[in-house]
Amino acid sequence: MSLENIMLALGLWLFLAVPLTAQNPSPQQIDSIFTEFDRSGSVGCALGVAQNGEFLYKNGYGYANLDWDIPITPSTVFYVGSVSKQFTAAAIVLLSLEGTLSLDDDIREYLPEMPAHDPPVTIRHVIHHMSGIPDMYSVMARNGLTTWNQFTRAEALELLSRQELDFPPGERYQYSNGGYFALSMIVERASGKTLREYTQEKIFEPLDMNDTHFHDDPVHIVQRRAMSYEKIEEGKENEYSQSYQGNFALPGAGGLYTTVEDLLKWDRNFLDNQLGGSGFLDIIHTMGILNSGEVLDYAFAIREDEHRGLKTLGHTGSFMGFKAYYVRFPERRFSTWVLCNMGTIVPQRLGLEVAELYLGGLMTREPGR
Repeated sequence: MSLENIMLALGLWLFLAVPLTAQNPSPQQIDSIFTEFDRSGSVGCALGVAQNGEFLYKNGYGYANLDWDIPITPSTVFYVGSVSKQFTAAAIVLLSLEGTLSLDDDIREYLPEMPAHDPPVTIRHVIHHMSGIPDMYSVMARNGLTTWNQFTRAEALELLSRQELDFPPGERYQYSNGGYFALSMIVERASGKTLREYTQEKIFEPLDMNDTHFHDDPVHIVQRRAMSYEKIEEGKENEYSQSYQGNFALPGAGGLYTTVEDLLKWDRNFLDNQLGGSGFLDIIHTMGILNSGEVLDYAFAIREDEHRGLKTLGHTGSFMGFKAYYVRFPERRFSTWVLCNMGTIVPQRLGLEVAELYLGGLMTREPGR
């Protein structure tokens, strides 16, 4: 046996010898984290836990629709807010791998109505939130518009094109929903297909994500869709009021509807990529770099962090009364995702508590440190 083969065999043995999880919690232990939602008439969450691309556990807690007492299940369709950005970024990566665009193209090659700058704003700047493009929702608020307004993509782009940059491109990081809406329009202009159509063809159909779509039609009926809610004042007859804004349908920064079960197929793709060839995962995990040379912790809508000593790759989502959190522990091939239908729920806390049940014995720092 060659030295190379010996080293490969040794590496495989070491990988198999190290436990990927430290514990195997019971369903009751996991469900106890969601106890506050386990009652009649409550909002709630859906949970997915996976390792090696397969479910370890999935469940639903609370109700997807309080008008009809429809419980949340792993097949309930949720709006996932900014978790959507991961799929917008993936569409850009696929277009770059196809040769349709370059990540270093000036965005005005596709959006000529945007103001010119020297140096130019590139697609790469926008991906990593270092473009200076202002936040879309802040711009709307300054112009007397709210997310309760029906607002077309053309109207949104025209409004965005009248804004000055908040800073020169590449100077600093500043999270921008306006930037990711611009990316959705770049996908449309470059491919000749809407973001919804392109991702359906290139991502969701290949991965068999049959309950996932970018929502660009406010009157589109979505089967098994959760409604969203907000807490109302104590002492009122009803505990919640509806928060869902069904007329808002701008994709890119948000706009994705999906389920716990479909997200397993996306999670599996990070382990056994089926999209775009060998370069896809390398690109989508590439961090942004500022003009100063500082490396950001933000890749293609994937934020690198750590939790109690273990590396994490994830993203949060929050919009229209929906909350979402999807996190991977890549060194353990382990992931959790939590989708919720009330704006005050903190899915990040819930998802990490679930992760600690499985991985706590492998974590090197105590909770809260």
